[in-house]
Amino acid sequence: MTYKLSLLLAVALAAMAYPVTAQTLQEALKFSSDISVGSARGQAIGGATGALGGEIAAIYVNPAAAGFFQHNDLSFSIGYQHIKNTDTYLGNKDNAKKGSLKFDNFTLLIRSKEKERPLVFAMGVNRTNNFRDDVFYQGSIANSSQSLNYFIQADNAHVKNPDALLSAGEDVTLRHTATLAYQTYLINPHRDGDQYKFTSAAEADDYSVLVHQSNHTIAHGGVTELALVFGKQRSDKLFLGGSMNFDFIKQGQQNIWTETNINPVHADLNYFKVTQTTTTNGIGVNLKLGGIYKPVLPLNLGLTLQSPTWYGVNKDYQTEMLTDTKSAGVVTASTVYMVDDTTQSDKDNLNYSLRTPWKATASAVLLFNTGGNTDRPQGFISVDYELDDYRSMKLKYGNALDNHYNSELVKATYRTADNVRAGAELKYLCYALRLGFARYGSPYKDSNIDGTRTYYSGGVGYKANDGYYIDLSLITGGHQQRRETPYELLPNNYGYVNPPAAQITSVTTRMALTCGVRF
Repeated sequence: MTYKLSLLLAVALAAMAYPVTAQTLQEALKFSSDISVGSARGQAIGGATGALGGEIAAIYVNPAAAGFFQHNDLSFSIGYQHIKNTDTYLGNKDNAKKGSLKFDNFTLLIRSKEKERPLVFAMGVNRTNNFRDDVFYQGSIANSSQSLNYFIQADNAHVKNPDALLSAGEDVTLRHTATLAYQTYLINPHRDGDQYKFTSAAEADDYSVLVHQSNHTIAHGGVTELALVFGKQRSDKLFLGGSMNFDFIKQGQQNIWTETNINPVHADLNYFKVTQTTTTNGIGVNLKLGGIYKPVLPLNLGLTLQSPTWYGVNKDYQTEMLTDTKSAGVVTASTVYMVDDTTQSDKDNLNYSLRTPWKATASAVLLFNTGGNTDRPQGFISVDYELDDYRSMKLKYGNALDNHYNSELVKATYRTADNVRAGAELKYLCYALRLGFARYGSPYKDSNIDGTRTYYSGGVGYKANDGYYIDLSLITGGHQQRRETPYELLPNNYGYVNPPAAQITSVTTRMALTCGVRF
């Protein structure tokens, strides 16, 4: 589909849900935000690994950490994630939960054959974000309905022949909205001069509207990173490294919007349901450069610069509608079957490019018992401080919207966020105990939106003398609030109003298990 048609489709989807600008900005933020994954050890200490040499999780934060490894390393990590959402809409509070096993990390690290200060190469597959989610909210509202957008949109199209324009679904700006509503009798035409005007079946005889609304969103997928990491010890105190990282977005999402008529005044509508299925795929690339310096034996200082990830993103859309009215009964329609009953059209498609923020991380690690006295516990305290410049995100559908998104919407919506991660490990003989904390700052410029995420973590580990090791971690928290506007009504003179935003509060619990061997 050409960029022009893609933009028309975006406008159509905006009328059905909320403006594409807001929708795509939220998506850009999702793809730009990562979580502390990698090994269970790294997760247990809050992801504070930027100056921690010789740890698999560290090479994904600061590639210079690879230069510390004294042996080859092979490891594999799996995890479990549970999300609980508390959703408030129109005075109602609902809960939704979702849990699943997930892949976290696979890493192979190889040292070159030089005896002193060899070049260390690592190839790893690392899950940097998980999109699994389950959101449900509901409530009753007067003088508002998503169906009103459909008839207003049809009115704005200045329809002279409803069957010609709306039945075939050839106009991409209407296909996912007014066309489906017309086909299922959710909106109905009446002649007004040489044109047609429309009404919604949700409008009662006195044009009042009273409906019970519900939204159910189910999402899955994530971002998986393929990392090629190089690290080397340059001197007794300095370690340098770099990596090239290929990120793969894969997301599936289904939104089910339902409205039931509860108006005591007669209206033709019983209920209607709109199901939108979206599949998103993207490929991106970024670079990292890092260094770790040891001014004194117990202290490591690290610095990492990460370039933006340049993504190409492709989205496929499919919309289905079911409407039950008193006059026509139950009727269904879909964007997939727009030609006839046997011919399936291609799914509508939207392409765009995305540039995620620049990122800089400063790190420090203070080591205990560096002399290696086996009668005393060993350990460390580690801290990372990270800056994410969300104002530098860029979205591009083409030249027409490039400057609009970059200079106006992104900078007006987001800011630079600072993230703090801290952790500690206490090790005695073959056993280790770990604790961690992470706080990711809010990316939103609006102080009324609390986008911060706070995690608490802990874990245990065992490392055998023959090189085998196993680590277990538990991370809880991730308490985050966000607002979601189900739809915004197009401008109208009927007194119909926008719904309030739904408040969604998420709490995430993760577990991770890592098994590995050094050889």
